[in-house]
Amino acid sequence: MSTFKPLKPVTEEFFKTANLRAIAVMEADCTPEKLMETLAGDVVWTQWAPALKKVEWTSPKPYGQGAKRTVHLAGGQAVKENFFIWKDKEQVAFYVEEGTISGIESFAENYIIEQINGGRTVRMTWTVAIQVTGIGALFIPVSRFFMEVFFKRWLGNYKRILES
Repeated sequence: MSTFKPLKPVTEEFFKTANLRAIAVMEADCTPEKLMETLAGDVVWTQWAPALKKVEWTSPKPYGQGAKRTVHLAGGQAVKENFFIWKDKEQVAFYVEEGTISGIESFAENYIIEQINGGRTVRMTWTVAIQVTGIGALFIPVSRFFMEVFFKRWLGNYKRILES
């Protein structure tokens, strides 16, 4: 595995300012409680997002703002994440504190949860924001396109898990 390198911490504003942003939306027939249970899980992440190979929480339960975890990714890469927003049944967001991936200055994900259809359905808006550096910045439009294609497919997986 590559050496961990620090990435810059972010605030919620980063989801509007990063040079690479991709957004995907999912509606699932499940409760916000079930969605939060899966977001606080470990195995479920690897079932809906194939790029995640292993999720290890390094903070004790119950998870909340300031919780941390290490995620092992495809290709032998890994990231150490800090959940800087945790509003139960409303929003969960993390940024990467350290990672083994080069060409990235900052990386964060935001999950906004809304109840719809009288609370029988949830809508989750997933935003991935990355500050890409170096030559990788030249490929941002192509990267965004592929991220959105993959994320849509992954959220289809997630929806099936939530509704089963």
